[in-house]
Amino acid sequence: MSRPTQCCFCSSLKGTDFIGETWDRHRHVREVPTDAFGDISFAGLRQKTGKYARVSTNTSPDVLYQLLTEQWELPPPNLLISVTGGAKNFYLKARLKNMFHRGLIKVAQTTGAWIITGGTHAGVMKHVGQAVRDYALSSSSTRGQIVAIGVATWGIIHNRNALVNSEV
Repeated sequence: MSRPTQCCFCSSLKGTDFIGETWDRHRHVREVPTDAFGDISFAGLRQKTGKYARVSTNTSPDVLYQLLTEQWELPPPNLLISVTGGAKNFYLKARLKNMFHRGLIKVAQTTGAWIITGGTHAGVMKHVGQAVRDYALSSSSTRGQIVAIGVATWGIIHNRNALVNSEV
């Protein structure tokens, strides 16, 4: 995969250099060309792959849209569905969970929507992920693609160092 154009990431400078100071984004973070992007495989019944890129909070929405539609070749959305909420896990009764899953997938399918979440496996975002996973596992190639985008902060990603491209 080629490097995303104009995408940068923020990197915290060595914390020991600033002991005793109040953290300041402008002093303690630097922005450099991204070294964390590529394809990621999700293990399961069927091997699924997705794409990822580490970007700065200052990255222009236009640049991100270009990355998603031109480089990753996602179809432009007709609707954005943003599912947000706390990352606290909660129990959904089976009937309500099934209604949520079916409703979310149906809306995304019929409208050509992108589903955007906080990208974690907790709370309501976990239920979105399960709905998309279940759809992908049960769907045939003739059914429409569901686009789900997780936007997570770099610090909460498990094994994030494995996502850094050492050749860049």
